Amino acid sequence: MIGWIKSKFNDIRFRNKLLLSHLVIALIPILLLGLLSFIQSYRIQMKELRSEAEASLEQVASIMDYKINRYNTLSEFMVLNRDLSQIFTKDYEENYYLMYLDFRDILEPLISNIRLMDDDIESITFYTSGELLGIRNNILPIGDLKSKAWYDGFRGRRWIVDGEKLYLVQELISNPKDSNFMVISIQHDSIFADLDNLSEHVAVHIEDAKQHVIFQENQERAAMAAGSKVGESGDLSLSRSLANNGWTIHYNLLNTNAYANAMSIFQITLFVIILSLMITFLLIYVISNNFTQRIIHIKNKVDKVERNNLDVIIQSSSRDEFGELTNGIGKMLNRINSLISQVYHAEIAKKESEYNKLISQINPHFLYNTLSFIRWRAEKKADMETSYMVSALARFYRTTLNQGRHMATIEAEVQHIKAYLDLQLIMNDGRFDVDYHINDEVLHTEVIHFILQPIVENAIKHGFVEANGTDYHIHIAVCRVGEDIKLTVRDNGVGMTSVQTIQLLTGENGGCGVRNVNDRIQLYYGPDYGLVIHSEPGSGTEVSVVLPAL
Repeated sequence: MIGWIKSKFNDIRFRNKLLLSHLVIALIPILLLGLLSFIQSYRIQMKELRSEAEASLEQVASIMDYKINRYNTLSEFMVLNRDLSQIFTKDYEENYYLMYLDFRDILEPLISNIRLMDDDIESITFYTSGELLGIRNNILPIGDLKSKAWYDGFRGRRWIVDGEKLYLVQELISNPKDSNFMVISIQHDSIFADLDNLSEHVAVHIEDAKQHVIFQENQERAAMAAGSKVGESGDLSLSRSLANNGWTIHYNLLNTNAYANAMSIFQITLFVIILSLMITFLLIYVISNNFTQRIIHIKNKVDKVERNNLDVIIQSSSRDEFGELTNGIGKMLNRINSLISQVYHAEIAKKESEYNKLISQINPHFLYNTLSFIRWRAEKKADMETSYMVSALARFYRTTLNQGRHMATIEAEVQHIKAYLDLQLIMNDGRFDVDYHINDEVLHTEVIHFILQPIVENAIKHGFVEANGTDYHIHIAVCRVGEDIKLTVRDNGVGMTSVQTIQLLTGENGGCGVRNVNDRIQLYYGPDYGLVIHSEPGSGTEVSVVLPAL
């Protein structure tokens, strides 16, 4: 998708690109300003609504706390009445007349007085497991209470909301074997009436101590609220816990009015944005039109160059970036004409180089054929030593040239050094011997070509300098060390001092073969690799190098 947009944008004319880019650049801050004004006005509106809701919530919570506390006090008044408690704890021994007197003189006057004190009390019912059942219609067995859907075996006092029914359930003082409760039925609106007169911007619901919703002020308004629980609607939610029964009142502030007020401000801002864009477009059009004329002039000149008219003069007297660009193109055109001439002469030199390369390819072939002929003539005359030397020399040059490649296998490198040492043994009358320890596992591993021969040549040339020396020996080993390849050349010659060792690696002693090997290894494999020389005067020399097994 992004690639397609870039492709379409690149196809637009430059002047249109300029117009579009300037419009986008101008549009971004204007839109941000409009959006910022809308957000700020919306926040102010929501802040006012929140302040209004907090005051309303505090007032409603205080009123409900007062009403609930009043009913709790009435309930405690009845529970703590000694005469009432004795009715439910006394053992009447089926003396129904005595029961009648207690109900007439104690229970019914108390209930009547309580109901006279508060018209919102609809009824007072007692649930008991004692022997008072059947005496009055408002005394029922405890099993009826336990069969209620909202009863969960609680003790003490509990406020219950069951649909449109509101109950205050209070446990009475009982014998250990009895269980007695008093249930006061209260008009629903006596507690929740104040919640019906809230602001139209507030939706409210109440949860009990178990977070069950027991009241919801308006289903439609609550559905519009941003969430139904505290925390689900962010800064638009308020809550207040009631001290006397564990309920929690939740306010959800509706943002519709704040949004509408903010939108009116945004509409005014949008009008200003459109007007500003129109003025900006006109200004950008005039400026870009003048700007692109100079680009078109340069383009026309470049089109002539594209049609192979390299004699076009491209030059400008202006000192801005377009003037520098124009003069730069003119200088580049002059260089192109100069390079064309250089390329012509280079092509001639290339042809001569190809010819010389062909000659160099013929020469090795001619050398091999000549050496083969000399070996054949030597064998024909039974001169086996000459035949062997010519054969070794042919193998030496073939492995040295390596078909022009700078990499060779360990096997090819070993064949090359064997051919070299065969020649050296003949030329030195066999005054030294050689042994090889080559690990077959590394034979096909590739390393840079021509590593061992300069090291071995240095050992023969400088290590075996004593004319009468005997038992000279060269040891050549190649093995794997972890993920690397280790090559070692060790001799028992005259050895070197530490100063001579350093001079050997730097080429200060006049020779450059060993230094060249060390430089090539570090150039190809990195500065962590190279030759390591251990030598002492009279104890021989060991040269080793560890290369990565590529």
